Amino acid sequence: MAEKDLTEKYLEGFRDVFADIHNVLLFREELIREEELEDGSTESTYKAEEGNVRNQFRDTSKYYRNCQYKLALLGIENQSKVEKDMPIRIMGYDYTAYRAQIDAEEKRRYPVITTVLNFSDTEWESPLSLYDILDIPEKLQPYVNDYKIHVFNVAFLPKETRNKFKSDFKIVADFFTEKRLGIYNPAEHKEQIKHVEAVLNMIRVFTNDVTYDKIELEIIEKSKKGEVITMCTFAEEMTNKGIKIGEARGIEIGEARGIEIGEARGIEIGEARGMAQEKINVARNLLDILSDEVIAEKVELDIEVVRSLRS
Repeated sequence: MAEKDLTEKYLEGFRDVFADIHNVLLFREELIREEELEDGSTESTYKAEEGNVRNQFRDTSKYYRNCQYKLALLGIENQSKVEKDMPIRIMGYDYTAYRAQIDAEEKRRYPVITTVLNFSDTEWESPLSLYDILDIPEKLQPYVNDYKIHVFNVAFLPKETRNKFKSDFKIVADFFTEKRLGIYNPAEHKEQIKHVEAVLNMIRVFTNDVTYDKIELEIIEKSKKGEVITMCTFAEEMTNKGIKIGEARGIEIGEARGIEIGEARGIEIGEARGMAQEKINVARNLLDILSDEVIAEKVELDIEVVRSLRS
């Protein structure tokens, strides 16, 4: 979970991505520009009821400001699962930000706005407010203040919304949505990736696919040379790397079996079996990001074999 948070923060920390997320999902208009953003603190301190001073950490925050004043503090919290007490957590984050304004004796009080991004395959329908988690007697409800939160389900964003993103977050939103639907095909996503390492690391962590580790150096080197990097580049490098590993493993197995069997055909049989198994391993690693048809074509396996790996 901690590693997921780090990769999310890495990508969202870029101002163009941060502004894009807010403009498309929250404001639904081009309200803020990346040059109007300034890095905010992700750590705040507060005094607990028992008198101890405690730390609290946001995932990502930035000040939205004009040349003279802070207009707002914008924060993003990332979730990999639906959390029942999220409204209370957001209340805590927002309170400490307001408290910091008081302690710093800010001349002008500015609003604090927190957005929650849900990256799970479970749609977050509730809780969306304090009322959703409190058991309030009917006669007391008029006297209890509600607290609403802004939650967006990344893997459920409609295509119309995803097409409005101008930053690398479109690539991420397309990946999570189409992966959930089982229709992801990188060949259909030819958008150039600007923050290559951040996007690669984020997808690597959420797919738990170690093949991304193996292609990272090659991808970053291509990017440094000025090559255009897309999701198709990721898929091609993953396939090539997987097949190379399979070939090497096949030769190794073939040599071992050839010696064991003591026949001239031993190496050939071992190579074939080893390569077949490694192709299956490569295909299995690609299940979370590619469709069955694309995997079958790239790894050179029968489509029915690929489909059987999902069962």
